[in-house]
Amino acid sequence: MPHDLLTAALAQHVSLTPEEEAAFMAICVTQEAKKKQFLLRTGELNQQIYFVLHGCLRSFIVDQAGKEVNLEFAVERYWISDISFHQPALLSIQALEQTQYVQINTNAFELLTQEHPVFNLFYRKLLQNGYFAFKKRMLNGMTQTAAENYRDFLLKFPSLSQRIPQYHIASYLGITPEFFSSIKSAGLDLYQQAIS
Repeated sequence: MPHDLLTAALAQHVSLTPEEEAAFMAICVTQEAKKKQFLLRTGELNQQIYFVLHGCLRSFIVDQAGKEVNLEFAVERYWISDISFHQPALLSIQALEQTQYVQINTNAFELLTQEHPVFNLFYRKLLQNGYFAFKKRMLNGMTQTAAENYRDFLLKFPSLSQRIPQYHIASYLGITPEFFSSIKSAGLDLYQQAIS
């Protein structure tokens, strides 16, 4: 299963020869994380890229008030990492449920890009997609209501609201858990409208 999921994920961005695909698979290590286990903590040296096979990871920071702020969720077939390699991590990555994932060492990946330049294109496309998603989320946060942002969350992560604590979703949306409770029914109504 990991091989099939990774092959499909790669094919979304680049066409690979059998040799290139085999070289990529050779640097992939399948791992498992327990619920609440950290894969990376702020300040630790960041040397990994992660691909989720099953489960959910989150990236977050701790603000000046000591409050955790969720930046990103990675569920099945999502990639996640800190933005800086070979430097102290700016954020933390933690499993929100039992998670199986593929870990790719950044040193090994950089060597791979030298031997097979097609992976430079692959990585650039990952960065572009991540940047676009971040900008869209930031703009939506400034122009949409909280209920509309919750609708977008449900469209992007259809089953996640049933899998993780609601306060994590509130943090991701940038609202308090209390306010999240008040807009939740409106968000569900908007979601039903969006998919109908």
